[in-house]
Amino acid sequence: AMWSPLLFKSLVRLGAPEGEARARVANAQPAAQRATLKKGLDGAELLEVLEPFDRAWRRVGLALDRVGFTVEDRDRQKGVYFVRYADPQAELAGKDKGLLARLAFWRDDKPKVKAEQYRVSVTSADESSRVQVLDSKGAAESSPTASRILALLHEQLK
Repeated sequence: AMWSPLLFKSLVRLGAPEGEARARVANAQPAAQRATLKKGLDGAELLEVLEPFDRAWRRVGLALDRVGFTVEDRDRQKGVYFVRYADPQAELAGKDKGLLARLAFWRDDKPKVKAEQYRVSVTSADESSRVQVLDSKGAAESSPTASRILALLHEQLK
């Protein structure tokens, strides 16, 4: 377990016996994660953020910005960010490249990864908030790309 010499010294200075101080420091829990990835009832992944809607909405907006999503629009009333995301992994999975296209490595015009539109939905759930990725029409999205978007947001929000 990680333990902090500073915490140890201050416990000893406060009069805790050395052995007890060591035990207390060893049991000090790291801060709980503020966001966890879960599977929803429909099987689609979601991100549970342990914060009320207002804070979660603001933090998701900042996270989208930091990760480099293009936020085209937002609707705070509905809790939705309209974003564009070009998934580099999806491009690698595109196996419909013909043999000639694959052999034409000398061409500069590499196919660009097409940015798809998604909706990042933030909803209030008791004391916490739920973040989900929806497709451009607002239906639950359970593609590998949606999972990657949630994973990127989780990195920023945890």
